[in-house]
Amino acid sequence: MSLEWKTVELKSITNITMGQSPKSEFYNDSFEGMPFLQGNKTFGDKYPSFELYTTSTKKVAKESSVLMSVRAPVGDLNIAKEDICIGRGVCGIQMKEGNNEFLYYLLKANISHLINKESGTVFGSINKKDIETFEITLPKDFKDQMKILNILKNIDKKIEVCKDLNKNLEQLSQNLFRKWFIDFDLKNDFNMSEPFKESNLGEIPESWEIKTIGDLSDVKGRIGWRGYTTNDLVDEGPWVVGGKEITSGFIDFNSAKHLTREKYDESPEIMLRDKDLIIAKTGTIGPIAMYYEIYGEATLNPNVGLIRSKNIAPALLLTFFKTPRAQYYLNEFTTSSVQPAINQTTIKQLEVALPSDKQLLNKIGAKFEEINLLQFNLNEVTKKLQRLRDTLLPKLMSGEIDVSKINCDLIITSHYLSARFPVIQHLFIKSYNLTSRLSDTAINV
Repeated sequence: MSLEWKTVELKSITNITMGQSPKSEFYNDSFEGMPFLQGNKTFGDKYPSFELYTTSTKKVAKESSVLMSVRAPVGDLNIAKEDICIGRGVCGIQMKEGNNEFLYYLLKANISHLINKESGTVFGSINKKDIETFEITLPKDFKDQMKILNILKNIDKKIEVCKDLNKNLEQLSQNLFRKWFIDFDLKNDFNMSEPFKESNLGEIPESWEIKTIGDLSDVKGRIGWRGYTTNDLVDEGPWVVGGKEITSGFIDFNSAKHLTREKYDESPEIMLRDKDLIIAKTGTIGPIAMYYEIYGEATLNPNVGLIRSKNIAPALLLTFFKTPRAQYYLNEFTTSSVQPAINQTTIKQLEVALPSDKQLLNKIGAKFEEINLLQFNLNEVTKKLQRLRDTLLPKLMSGEIDVSKINCDLIITSHYLSARFPVIQHLFIKSYNLTSRLSDTAINV
């Protein structure tokens, strides 16, 4: 028998608390009271960080409540991990009877319809009545709701594991860079130990040398008079990427645009090649990512620069640019306070100490290439899982996929996902092994 569904107004199955900011005397930044969440910041799928705490308990979203932004923007959703005082622009929604995690996915599947209710000429918003009277369809049987929840929850768990592994691999690469290129501790890993000498970067091993980014790579950007207008942006064609596409060390092509073939062909010097680095050089300075040829043809917009490695592993160069010293340098030498920017000449002058022994440099570079390949693969798995979840969500919440005929408990769901994405298990094992093998100072993942 297929699922039985019911359509109800949201107020009939939930308690809704609209946020209201407490008076200023109740705020503090010393972690007293409970965290305060204001609705003027997008929090989305990423759990919010709290800068302010409050001793006010006037408007509270209880632990496990669904948090929803109701003003500029409308529709961000999350689940409260603790009791939270909510300010204007946020509401807390809690099931009267049922599971709040299921409510989260239910709202996520229907959020576009709720957003359609927003009003306001400057800032879009929805009010409590909009939320209370919002009609929503869900399975009548609580067990069927849990079957749907288990499928979606397990996919999100695997997404989080992939993201956590990637963060830990990123930390691993930074730890190894610090060990080998700042502390110059290479004795155990590469059987290398030698006296030090003075340099303009401080003490470095005697056989090492100072190189600039200009020595190690070609640095290019879009030539000003070859800029483009919105008329050059099309629905299909080569990608054009900018700073906003650099997200967590990767290029997010979901927000990238396409450029006409004519405009793309006009600038062959910035046509991207496999393992080119893309660095933001206007606005927010310093975010950097690696481009891979599987993404297809791509070029740059004027806000980013291209760094093409000549005689050093691209992943090692990428890791160096992410270090605190490199990021400090990039932001220290910006040319404008209104619209911060750094030019290509300044990027080329950034210095780094490297071993003059090319064989040693290649061995070290290979370690960073291995970590980077794992990170890339994990990121691709994450995107596949996200697409799977986003495809299943509306189908499960509309009854298009009938879960009444299958046993969707956690174990079976996990087995299904492992079969669907066997590379996940392989990457988990490989990332653990890599961490323990590379260095005794590496962190656990």
